[in-house]
Amino acid sequence: MQMPAIFSGEIIMKNLTQKKLLSRLIAFSFGGMALCAQPFCAVAANVDFEVSAGAEQDSNLNIVELDKNSNESDTALLLNAKVDASGKPAEKLNLSGGYAFTSKTYQNHNEFDLAIHQLYADANYEFSLLTAGASHHFAKAQLDGSDFLDLHQTSLYISKLINNTIYLRAAVNSQDKQFAKLSDRNAKNNGYSGDAFVFFNDGKTFVNIGVNKEKENARAKQFDYQGVTYKAKASHKFTALGKDNKLQLGWRYTTKDYSGITPEIKAERYDSGHAVDINWEVSLTPRVSIETKVEHGKYNSNFASADYSDTRASIAIKARF
Repeated sequence: MQMPAIFSGEIIMKNLTQKKLLSRLIAFSFGGMALCAQPFCAVAANVDFEVSAGAEQDSNLNIVELDKNSNESDTALLLNAKVDASGKPAEKLNLSGGYAFTSKTYQNHNEFDLAIHQLYADANYEFSLLTAGASHHFAKAQLDGSDFLDLHQTSLYISKLINNTIYLRAAVNSQDKQFAKLSDRNAKNNGYSGDAFVFFNDGKTFVNIGVNKEKENARAKQFDYQGVTYKAKASHKFTALGKDNKLQLGWRYTTKDYSGITPEIKAERYDSGHAVDINWEVSLTPRVSIETKVEHGKYNSNFASADYSDTRASIAIKARF
C-alpha cells in the first residue's frame, strides 16, 4: 500500500488561473484531486466538495514505506471526502487550500487498513513573465487505527502558460517524514520537479510528462537514497451514449539508489519499478459519476521485501457539490 502522491502534480492544475483555459477544463481531475468547477478568475471565492465510496481489489497487499508486501490479496472498502477553497484577494494573487480524507478498510487483513488526513495551502502571484508561488502540504497517516506517519512538504515553484496550449511548471521541494514507531526511518527529503502539459482539442485533451529528483537523508544511514521518478499521463474527455466520459492513461518509472549498507543483504540496496494505470470516469448526472481504475506495478530490488508485483482494480461512486 503506497501513500498517495499528494505532493506532486495533482495540485498543479489548480494554479492555471487564466480564464480562457480554465473555462475549458471544468471537470478534469489529476492524480485523484478534482479541479474546481469554476474558473478562479471568474469569482472572488469558490468552495468545492467531493465525496466518494467504492471498493478495491488488491492482488498483493503492501506498505511501500515499510518495505513490506504480504503476497496476499484482499478487497477493501474505499471512502473519500474533500473540500477545496480558492479565492482572489487581488487581481493577480491567487489563494487556495483544502482538506481531504481517504481510507481503505480491508475485509480480512486489518493490519493494512490505512487512513490519511491531508491539508494544503497554496499562494501564487501572476507576474507578467511567469507565475511564482509557494505551497505547504501536510499528511497524517494511520495504519490499522494507530499513528503511522506524519509528512510535511513545502514547495516553491514557478509556472508559465504559453498560448493557452502549453503549461510549464518547475518546483523545489522539501519534505520532513516522522514515523510514529520507526524513528530510524525519520528523514529529510529535498528535491526538484518539472512538469509540462500540452492541451489539444479545445482543452478536452492533454498530455503531461514530468520528472522528479530527490535525495533523502534518514536517521539510519541504510535508508538514505537518491531517487528519480519519470511519469507520463494522457487524458481525454468525450461524449458517448449521451454521457460525459473522461479516460486517462498513466505511466511512471522510479529508481532509488541507496547509499548505506542494508544489513539483511550486506550490500547497498537498489530499487527500480514501473507502473501503468487506466482510469475511466462516466458522468451519471451533472454532479454524480462512476469511476473505475486498474493499476499494475512491477518493482525490482536486490532486497527481497521490495521485489514484487501488484495489481489493483477499483470502482467508486463520486459526487461533487
